[in-house]
Amino acid sequence: MTAPSRKDVDAMANILAALNGDKSKLTEQVSAEKKAREDAGVIDTTPGVKSEDIKAMGGILKNFYGVSDNVSKKVARTMNESKKTDRGVEVGSFIVEKNKDDLYDIRYHHTSDTLFEDIRLYETAYLLVKYLNEGKKINSPEMTKVISSNALFETYYYDAIGHKQTYNKAKKRGYFDKMDIAEARFDKAKTDANMARKQIKSLYESKR
Repeated sequence: MTAPSRKDVDAMANILAALNGDKSKLTEQVSAEKKAREDAGVIDTTPGVKSEDIKAMGGILKNFYGVSDNVSKKVARTMNESKKTDRGVEVGSFIVEKNKDDLYDIRYHHTSDTLFEDIRLYETAYLLVKYLNEGKKINSPEMTKVISSNALFETYYYDAIGHKQTYNKAKKRGYFDKMDIAEARFDKAKTDANMARKQIKSLYESKR
């Protein structure tokens, strides 16, 4: 087995930090990768996507992961040994809840410490809790695979939002050539996000 490069190690450290709330390094990493792709003429980059833009565009992308309006009902139906709470579900030693941004947080039941926050995919939250209850460590192959696949999904997800935002701006200004380009790139990012999500769903199906 080939030893991981320094770039691989740094990338994984950024992913782990992001899932624990510090997204600054991952944001820098993604921005650098987008810049490299742009310089190579591979893909467009749309900087400056703000939280309000993401919320405004979120509805378009709901089909990526099948958003549920009732996290307690959905999680409780598929997780063993679960107990419904006011905001989510208690599974073994951990609690899965939806936060104010409609994303998943995972807390340790005994101390209420938040271990992961702002998880977009339900399947990712499920797998992380499943592995945590099995005693898997954060750097275990199982956890690393889930976290890496989820980070890939998030990257394409935000790419799609950015391209859709570019499309809307071009449409408003009557730039039809830019509309065509943005629409094509949105479709590509959406397809890539769906592929990444399928990887996570496959892992999820194998653990149910």
